[in-house]
Amino acid sequence: YNTMKQQKTNKYLIAALLLGLVFHGSSMFFTLEKTYDALIHLFFANHYTSSWFEPWNYSWYTGFTTMGYPPLVHQLIGLFSFVGGLKFGLFTTALLAVLVFITGVYRFTFVLIPNPKVAGYAALLAVFSSSFVETLHLFGQLPSIIGIGILMHALPEIYSWIKTGQYFALAKAFLLIAITVCSHHVTPIFGMVFFIFPLIGLVIMDTCREKTNTTKAITFILFFKTLLQHLKRIIVFGLGSLLLIIGCILPYWINTKNNPITQVPIPHGSRDNFLEVTSSGLVFFLIPYGLLLLLFPYFFYRFYSKRFLFFGLSLSMLVLLGTGGTTPIPRLLLGDNAFNILTLDRFTLWASIMVLPLLGEFCYRFVEGDFKNIFQEKWGAVTHRLSGGLLVSIFIFFAVFTISLGRFRPSQPDTIKMQPIVNFLNQDNHDKWRYLPLGFGDQMAWLSTQTNAATVDGNYHSARRLPELTTRAVERLENSKFRGIQGIGSLQEFLTVPEKYHLKYVFSNDKFYDPILYFTGWHRLNRLENGIMVWEKAGINLLPVVIPKEDQPTYQKLLWGIVPIATVCLFILLILYRLWKRASKTSASTSTAVFFIKIPLTRTKQLVYYTTIIWAEILLISTTISVYQSYTKTTRQQPEQVIKGYYDALDFKAFEKAHAYLNPQSDKDITQFMLEISVSDGLLSSYAKLDAIETKMLITDATPAGRTGGFAKAEVHTTWITPLKEIKQTKIHELIQLNGNWYLQPETIDPDIPPDQFVVQNNPQFYNHGKRKITSEQTYHEDVLKQPVVEVLSSRLVIHNNRYSIVGEVQNVDHIPADLTITGTLYDTNHTVLAQYNVRDVMKHKLLPQEVTPFRIDFNPIVWKTKTGILPTSFSVAVQANVATTDVLPTITLSGIKIADNRISGKLFNPSVQAATIPQVLVATYTHQKELIWVHPEYLDESVRPQRQLAFQATTTLETIPEVRIAKAAYTSVNGSPNASIAQKVVPNRNSQVRAMQQIPMAQGYVALKLNAFIGQDQ
Repeated sequence: YNTMKQQKTNKYLIAALLLGLVFHGSSMFFTLEKTYDALIHLFFANHYTSSWFEPWNYSWYTGFTTMGYPPLVHQLIGLFSFVGGLKFGLFTTALLAVLVFITGVYRFTFVLIPNPKVAGYAALLAVFSSSFVETLHLFGQLPSIIGIGILMHALPEIYSWIKTGQYFALAKAFLLIAITVCSHHVTPIFGMVFFIFPLIGLVIMDTCREKTNTTKAITFILFFKTLLQHLKRIIVFGLGSLLLIIGCILPYWINTKNNPITQVPIPHGSRDNFLEVTSSGLVFFLIPYGLLLLLFPYFFYRFYSKRFLFFGLSLSMLVLLGTGGTTPIPRLLLGDNAFNILTLDRFTLWASIMVLPLLGEFCYRFVEGDFKNIFQEKWGAVTHRLSGGLLVSIFIFFAVFTISLGRFRPSQPDTIKMQPIVNFLNQDNHDKWRYLPLGFGDQMAWLSTQTNAATVDGNYHSARRLPELTTRAVERLENSKFRGIQGIGSLQEFLTVPEKYHLKYVFSNDKFYDPILYFTGWHRLNRLENGIMVWEKAGINLLPVVIPKEDQPTYQKLLWGIVPIATVCLFILLILYRLWKRASKTSASTSTAVFFIKIPLTRTKQLVYYTTIIWAEILLISTTISVYQSYTKTTRQQPEQVIKGYYDALDFKAFEKAHAYLNPQSDKDITQFMLEISVSDGLLSSYAKLDAIETKMLITDATPAGRTGGFAKAEVHTTWITPLKEIKQTKIHELIQLNGNWYLQPETIDPDIPPDQFVVQNNPQFYNHGKRKITSEQTYHEDVLKQPVVEVLSSRLVIHNNRYSIVGEVQNVDHIPADLTITGTLYDTNHTVLAQYNVRDVMKHKLLPQEVTPFRIDFNPIVWKTKTGILPTSFSVAVQANVATTDVLPTITLSGIKIADNRISGKLFNPSVQAATIPQVLVATYTHQKELIWVHPEYLDESVRPQRQLAFQATTTLETIPEVRIAKAAYTSVNGSPNASIAQKVVPNRNSQVRAMQQIPMAQGYVALKLNAFIGQDQ
């Protein structure tokens, strides 16, 4: 028997703490702000500094409660921020997390293997643990780190209480559990299963060993009897911990019950099949384990010894759960609901932490223990030192590689200077409306900490309640493009009906979103000095002075604001009291009985040695195969790989790399290639993201006459995601083989050249002064522009493909350009609103004087008939018009229109001096009686350059003719006034022949075309 006595200061622990502060303290200033979660914690901390006892926050999601996440870490950051600001609080808390984790590993190791040197080695290794480095420097999960660190501090106290019944140990254990709960709610719940339950088994095993001569003599009956003897202490601890888990964050559990998470699961890489999605395997499996994978046989052998048996079972479960979707086991164990909600990388993190004590033991034995002697006898001292140096190098390499991974594969956009945005929101009461950042990454949280303005988006998806967000697998609107059609669809909901959320401004850091903003009726305001483009929507009302919120009882607010910090204060007071008692020598020093086995070199040990060798060879072979497969995928060995590499380079705008795949003997050098790239523009060239690629080889390795190398031809099918539609493209590529490498033959370009080199264009310009008086008061009447007069010419409710739609026409009858927003509402027989929505992109939102545009408002697929039996019996149309000053002049015209087989073809000509980046053709279909029944948009994939023309084709055939349900709106209003009065007073003698002349006859009736175009360059 050995006894844990008061040890002298462990030099290894001191070295580990100093090394941790230097290594992590110097690097986190370059990494922490670029992580996924750090700025989110900063946002929550800012909330507590401004309203400590008020859980409701208006900044995100039209309001949410901060009771959805344990507050302790955020409150600590907030308290430290009173000294040196929010970022000072963030970095101070991060340094505290480093110290808590290293000392936690030391204490956890001392419980399993009570040897100061082994614990010291484990603490040193914890500094460079790749899983810890990843969690801190890539993910920024401070609550998870502090939570598991504090839990490891609690394990020795739990052990001491169950083993010896020391009440002081129980008090410390309870306080540490309380701190863990207030830091991260998931850690104590799963920690109870994976750390504390095995620890209880370890205590019983050690007690049994005291009653027998050897561990082998422990029987199940003895174990069971010993368990019964300690059952009272176990129950006391268990019930106390349960009360703490519930009581310390009681408002969280009440909020969870009242607002359960019912949203669509958001995909996460930790649930992927790591064999199929190798990038997820790298981040969520290979990096966290690193060198630990090599020693898995040793870890499982030691943990499956009788003393550590329960830790062996726990480790096996953690490793299995950490494999995500690679095997079906995690889904079976957790169930579909928990599997889709939890991020499974936490299990890999805990598994890598659980084996750190054994890694420390292995290193101790390898450096100065029995392994050293055995290795030197078998291989020699030099080989032993080289092997040790190699293992240390690999271990540190994984740490350095992990900490610098964000440099090579950035997970966040470049740092954005927030001050210009803050200045914009602070001027002219711009913060009285909501805004939406796009392409900001997690920096949107940092923007929210610096302004009082609110956004409809947010960065803590569990707090979302808006159905537009919860019904789609989208984490944030700002990065919706990464979720493809679902993400774009969710973003469209907010951009189409911004008045519902008082959303007036969009700050775009990614031009990918520009087309969807333009075609849903937004206009560019100006570009800030930090490069952010500001988009504005006209006619949006101010936020109400009083915004509804979910208020909480006072006792919950007090618990939330007092209990977390109180647990830390009580623990500090308890430690100070203990130190005072020891210093005054009024209480005898107590000790905790533990057991440590020195494993001799036996036959079983030889088996582990050979198993490790075999396992290392398997890993080496697997790594070699993976590297070779990666090499063959990225090098030009086969035509298919050349094609995929070429498209991948184009997708990521790596044009020099793309040019390297082209035939070097062609006339297209890099200068010519880049010139062609620079002049090509359009929806496909500039606003598309490659989603899928399929290659079908038509001819492979043929040698045509007159050629010496191989020749191949391939049919390539690609799918591109754009902000407006999904584009499927098919191309035929020819490849040739030169010197063993395959190359693509360059594509030919359109040689069309405009007749004139220099073109002059005179256009009218529009300008709105805005505020003319230098005053901070509300806008005066003389600063408000008169709303343009527009008229709704027709409107009707139709059903097409099981969807209700309102189609119609509207005309600007004023002498100034108009910016239109059209809202359609469906009613039942009791005039109850069934649905309300705006025109999305099926209209031209900005009209010149006397200009007419068709429009279509789509509603969700019919659900009233199947669910409630209620069908719409009437509808209304409301038009709001505001003065337009930008994007009003036409840039393209029609020519050469032909209709054949119900397909319309022609050419678009651009007479202006600006490229029409994304042309849109609105195809309006009329009956033989010239009544509008349908409108659909056709987007061209290429741009129309100045003074050039582009051929287009559009379909006029409808698979099913829309059924007209209601021929006329029950009520139509324009700017709040009845539409009928406009027709009578403003345009009493309308010449309807002008519109009729624009309608082209076809087999189904008539068709009319309306042109619109997005200009990519700033105006």
